[in-house]
Amino acid sequence: SSSWLPEPVSWFCFQKWWASRAAKPCAMAKFLAAALACTQSGFLSALAAEVEVSAAELSIQAADLTADDQCDAGDRQCALNAMQLRARRTAATAAAHGAAAAADLTSSQDEKPGTCAGPWGTCTVNKCCSSGGYACYEKDTTYAQCLPDGGCTVGIHMNDGEGQRTPWSCKLLSTATAAAMGPPKWDPSEEPLSAKDFPVNPVVTKGNFLYDSVTGKRFFAKGVAYNPRNINYKGVTEGPKSKTCKSGEPEFQTKSYTADVTTDDLEDEWGPNLEMIANLSANTVRLYNVNPTYSHKKFMKKAAELGLYVIVPLTRMDWGYLPAFPSPDCYTMELEGYGNVGVNVLTSAKLIVKQFSEFPNTILFTVANEMPVNDKNGYAAFPCVKALTRDIHRFQADCKNNMRRVPLIYSDMDMGSPTRVHIANYLSCELESPDDAVDAYGLNVYSWCDSEYLDESGENNFGYSPYKAIKDDFDKFAKPLIFSEFGCNTGEFETACPYKKGRNWVDVPAMLDHMGEVLSGAVAFEFSMEKNQYGLVLTPGFLKGQKKAELLDNYFALQKQYRSNNISSKWDGIDIASCSAVPSDVASLSYSHPKSVCPSKDIWEDLQEKRGVDKVADWDVLPPTPEAPLSAVNNQTECMETSKVSASDYKNTCCHFTCS
Repeated sequence: SSSWLPEPVSWFCFQKWWASRAAKPCAMAKFLAAALACTQSGFLSALAAEVEVSAAELSIQAADLTADDQCDAGDRQCALNAMQLRARRTAATAAAHGAAAAADLTSSQDEKPGTCAGPWGTCTVNKCCSSGGYACYEKDTTYAQCLPDGGCTVGIHMNDGEGQRTPWSCKLLSTATAAAMGPPKWDPSEEPLSAKDFPVNPVVTKGNFLYDSVTGKRFFAKGVAYNPRNINYKGVTEGPKSKTCKSGEPEFQTKSYTADVTTDDLEDEWGPNLEMIANLSANTVRLYNVNPTYSHKKFMKKAAELGLYVIVPLTRMDWGYLPAFPSPDCYTMELEGYGNVGVNVLTSAKLIVKQFSEFPNTILFTVANEMPVNDKNGYAAFPCVKALTRDIHRFQADCKNNMRRVPLIYSDMDMGSPTRVHIANYLSCELESPDDAVDAYGLNVYSWCDSEYLDESGENNFGYSPYKAIKDDFDKFAKPLIFSEFGCNTGEFETACPYKKGRNWVDVPAMLDHMGEVLSGAVAFEFSMEKNQYGLVLTPGFLKGQKKAELLDNYFALQKQYRSNNISSKWDGIDIASCSAVPSDVASLSYSHPKSVCPSKDIWEDLQEKRGVDKVADWDVLPPTPEAPLSAVNNQTECMETSKVSASDYKNTCCHFTCS
């Protein structure tokens, strides 16, 4: 029960249906995340008594859970949605610093001569921060503070004391030495890399397929999810355990779930990893968290050299996230110590779009991921997904002369029929305008858990597989559909350390043979072995005595399937220059693909009520666009002034936006 919790606290117990026949619930627990008025020690003591664990143990668990939204804290504890928990913990820290600063913002007594301030510390005099990821921002001529890079918003900060709520200028004061700490920064004023550095062509949408924008060949994404945290075997907390495997010493620094693993300074890590992914005959990598403050040029260039496209997320885990609150709160709410959620997520997303649109191998932007998994109220937050989609599309339109239009995709857990169809239709329909419709739809599918699905005669039959129902649901879908995650690791495919056999990926040929008119790609989950044991590879030091990356049996099984199965070429040769061109112009399709129709009020009300949302949101009304100019971030220009799109990219953009 959550009746004793202060609003707007929400709870969740992660429950994912990995197979069509069984549920896999996570353990459940209680975290009073929004009790910001309590001291941490008081909060932990009270909570420890409630859940019968020690305050010290709970403190450790709380720290771990804020760094990982795939939490598992034992049989009697479970985390509040880590994205929101992390935000509220950050808010508590910021509020505490704000309260201290409110006593006398002009004071610099906590500064030591020649010493850079720590996170949230005063940097008025020394103008530097000691921790990577933080920068010194000016409030006014009398006060400056070390805040997360890119996390200072011009204007009033509600965490300041009531008598000190004057506007922040957010002028960057960090010295060159301090700015050099941490990963190399992204400089939007730099000249973009040359096209010759990227031996791949941009990919565009045509009807319900993806196409190479130069050759006109159909593109099918063979992907791998990439978010290595460099854990060892001790970090495995889900699935079967082994008594023989021993934890090693990771070669590279262990990272939290919220870390950006693709910054330029991590080349020694991601360089070999990208080569292993390319050796699978994969052509796509899906990322989960990027920080637009930092440069990713080296990563994107290396990926392009290996023929890899990249799916880039627009929402982040710790700042610039889309919370699972009922609309319109998910796009309008002010969180103390954090600011306006809409302003922050739109600002962050625009910065990501601005940086990654210059790379020809950015194939899709993920506008949001698995909102209902974050919290049950995610079902009431879909209008905010459409609002962010609308605002990014309009940002792309405003910058069409300087920025390629990269398609937007929403990625959701497969919730079965008819829910998946209702949500897909809602996010891909044109409610206010074409701007609020996603360009592609993603399903995270973990239901194919057997090598064979036999019919009455004992023959392996696709019609008896869990993918048949998905095919039927999306046969007439108007936009490209992608399995943005796939790869069941339960049932027949379950394996334990040292991970012999496991997944054989026989669903890959089934996708291409039976779903070729429906699917435009699939992303295998995931590259590295993590706590939930889906990995294709053991990163160096995962096991004792393991000095190098180890490719597992299911890596070679996926390699075999990716190498030997390809999408049909019968739809190749589409007229790329034509805005009206669709795949059926090249070769016939079994079904027509009309535009999605927005679900009726009866449908979206019933869906939300059945999922137990705290408040049924009106799906017919989108939150307003927040004021989020990029000039508020280091006074930069809204668009990439140093970049010009090619004539073909501009023409494709004009298929979607009004051009003069």
